[in-house]
Amino acid sequence: MKTKMIKLLALLLCMLLCFGNLALAADMMPPDGGMGEPPGGFGGGPPPGDAAPSEGAIMIVDGLEDTASEYDPGAYSDKISVEDGTVTIRDLELSSDDYTFNGVTVTGPDSLVRLEKSNIYLGVGKPTDGSETGGNALNLDNGARVYVSDSELVVDGAARYVTAAYNDATLIVNNSRVESTGSNENTADVAEPFSNEALLISGTARANFSIGATKTYYFNSVCTAEGWAALSTDSATGNGLDLYAYNTEGIAENGGYSTYADTNCRVWLYGSRLTAAEIGCIISKSGQIHAYDAGAADEELLSLNEGETADCNTSIIGGRNAVMIHAPDMMGEGLRAADCGTFEAENTYLGTSGDLKSTKDYNDYSEAVGAYVDYVSGSVFLIRSTSANINLSQVQMESYNGTLIHSVLNADSMGNFLAAGDAEQISPIAVTMTDMDVSGDIRHEDYQRIMNVDLENTTLSGNIVSGTMESWNETWKDFGEVNWVVDESFDASYGVNLTVGKDSVWNVTGESSLASLTVAEGGTVNGEVTVDGEVVEPVPGETYTGVILVSGDYVPEEPEVVEEVEPVPEETASVEEAAPSGDIMEEAQPTEETTSAPAAETESEEPEANSGSTTAVVIVIVVLVAVCAAAAVILVRKKRK
Repeated sequence: MKTKMIKLLALLLCMLLCFGNLALAADMMPPDGGMGEPPGGFGGGPPPGDAAPSEGAIMIVDGLEDTASEYDPGAYSDKISVEDGTVTIRDLELSSDDYTFNGVTVTGPDSLVRLEKSNIYLGVGKPTDGSETGGNALNLDNGARVYVSDSELVVDGAARYVTAAYNDATLIVNNSRVESTGSNENTADVAEPFSNEALLISGTARANFSIGATKTYYFNSVCTAEGWAALSTDSATGNGLDLYAYNTEGIAENGGYSTYADTNCRVWLYGSRLTAAEIGCIISKSGQIHAYDAGAADEELLSLNEGETADCNTSIIGGRNAVMIHAPDMMGEGLRAADCGTFEAENTYLGTSGDLKSTKDYNDYSEAVGAYVDYVSGSVFLIRSTSANINLSQVQMESYNGTLIHSVLNADSMGNFLAAGDAEQISPIAVTMTDMDVSGDIRHEDYQRIMNVDLENTTLSGNIVSGTMESWNETWKDFGEVNWVVDESFDASYGVNLTVGKDSVWNVTGESSLASLTVAEGGTVNGEVTVDGEVVEPVPGETYTGVILVSGDYVPEEPEVVEEVEPVPEETASVEEAAPSGDIMEEAQPTEETTSAPAAETESEEPEANSGSTTAVVIVIVVLVAVCAAAAVILVRKKRK
């Protein structure tokens, strides 16, 4: 009996190992159609192990230098001093052209480290294909607390980070430059991250990487990435993670995004300037981004600031969108995977700039994908198959395609597509504008969700359009099968519920359509309102439902141009040329672009995509473990009998 039990356990162990390999393969293999699931969260995948490396040029473990784990033991000990429990690394000049080289690594809850007036540059001296793990300039893990001040950290090459904070570590950066230069000729064979196709972003490296339950702070600093990500978060654990940027620039030069609030991650911006050639910032599922002026920072936050206090507003500018919100659904769960991202801003500028150009041609994926990117480009907010809470107060918005808020179905295999009736069980897309004067349209084309728009002491000049399943599918009918067109079974249209509050004005500029309209006492609609074909004069406080059409011919005043903007001499303008600095500045003249339906695909159809299966594999593994334990218990009982 003992031999049989051992054989059974061995067999089950082999099965577990096989399923474990399948789980790894599921993470590494994108579904059909190329829209793959990134490992480690949808901001992109962390390096293997999700933890700091065990070797590096300088290793600080539990407050002491661990020379035994250093490449060249004690080579930089003369730059290290310890006083009152604080390890200080000062005037460090560290460089390497080894792709796998790690600079400074700090681990352990007893580690309090200051990296001051130091320069770390990590290049790539010979070709690599990505089979090796790229090294980072600074790693911190397991409760470590690291201060970086008056320093420059630069890392070359794809699939590498400059700063990487794991688990419950804390990183505080002051008056420093953190830069990822992206891929080069020596890392050209390194595969792009799976998140690129899933999010429709480009780039191969992240400057800041924060994961787990970390706390990350940037003060008076510049964080730059060639593409993919500047101030990135990923895969929160526990109560989530927080990233703060005070009077800091986050720049994604040629593609990608400036910051990303992954699930349960919170990003706090105080007088910071985010600029990206593609998307200014991204929110996934329950992620949150809060944007304020520098004066809104509290004393607790400012106690970590080692520089001067600032007096400037936050600005977020994207070449495609300023803010994108989505809710990846890799298992095709629909309603069960539904979630709601949060974006809150006050005294902030949100805009899109046609001068910011991505270096990625999305027609490389398919003509349909390229058309989708063109279709949504220019909208300040892009909301892809998800619910959202958007609260704006004293916010300026400018768009080169004339759209302020645009909801659409998600253009990848992880789009959260609902069934008929599901919309009644999920949160709406909720938009509140307070104390604002903005011009532009609201285009609600996600026919699977309700959108609520509330104007409070706000003037909105533009159209509000409630899309339908028919109008959305019609837009893409000539592209064959694409992921963002479901089927014809969805039997309801959910439009925009608009409330024009006290001292608010809606200046209608063309043809609009609503699901409901409420005009409060003191609110004004400058346009003709018809309900089910009859012209009505809205009674204050009464809510109208039915087929609501509103037409008007209001023409917004052209903004006063303070000074002419010089034409961009090259086809691709740099991020620095398009980004405002300090307070809200005069924006470059918008580039005219069409918002008409995209051109048809003529050659190939987009293949139908599969959903990832990692979660299912994990469940299978758990079940097998339970079966293994049960079998062992039964055999033991039989033996006893």
